[in-house]
Amino acid sequence: MDIPQMLQHWPMEAVVAIVAGLVILLVPRILNYAIAAYLLLIGALGLLQFFYGQAIRPMPIISLVAGVVVLIKPAILNYVVGIYLILLGLREAGILRF
Repeated sequence: MDIPQMLQHWPMEAVVAIVAGLVILLVPRILNYAIAAYLLLIGALGLLQFFYGQAIRPMPIISLVAGVVVLIKPAILNYVVGIYLILLGLREAGILRF
């Protein structure tokens, strides 16, 4: 089994999530920065799809904004993550449409 070849078929979002989770578990003091970096990377990856001819989805924009807010004011991480998850859940459930 060639691990690098196997990773080529994984979505980038999955790889970023796994790396962020491992960093948080190994060094819990940098939780705020790991979450902010994760949100910024997910947002940037979502915006890259625009350059490949796809429409801009709302969740990458929300991820970028949440990542910037956490970097500026780390003390509000709980609120940012809570609001982000609520918006994500409402959007995935089809209740909230952008």
